Amino acid sequence: MHYLMIEDDEDKARTVQEFIRTHYPSSSCSIAKSLNGGLRALISGQGTVDLVLMDMSMPNYDVTPDEPSGGTPESFAGQELLAQMKLRGIEIPVIIITMFDKFGEKKGKISLEQLAHNLHTEYGKTYKGYVYYNAAQEGWKPSLRKLIDAHMKEQS
Repeated sequence: MHYLMIEDDEDKARTVQEFIRTHYPSSSCSIAKSLNGGLRALISGQGTVDLVLMDMSMPNYDVTPDEPSGGTPESFAGQELLAQMKLRGIEIPVIIITMFDKFGEKKGKISLEQLAHNLHTEYGKTYKGYVYYNAAQEGWKPSLRKLIDAHMKEQS
């Protein structure tokens, strides 16, 4: 299994990668760190990427000397990537891995469960579920493993 991880938090990315390496030793990984970097990787990775693990909130651009912050953080960057995938006919399964349980600003703020329902309704063909990640707890690991195992079973 070759997966694309779209994640701007290096500690979270490293921890998730270590978990996957332990449980799926034959897997390989490509990494993108922003909305635009993820979109480029998705477009160029068609046919080689089996699964996408992505954050929901991330910067618009990769961090560079010209763009040291990566641009404005986007609360719904993962949703935008799913929309771009749908628009381009990219049907790679996606699992969202997020550290947040609320998204958006004041009036438009929604819960992770509401967001998951919206994603399933709009992108049910590619959206496979979410994992609530917390570095201080282990609960995310069985959740992620269950979703990856379900994906691998569908592929065989």
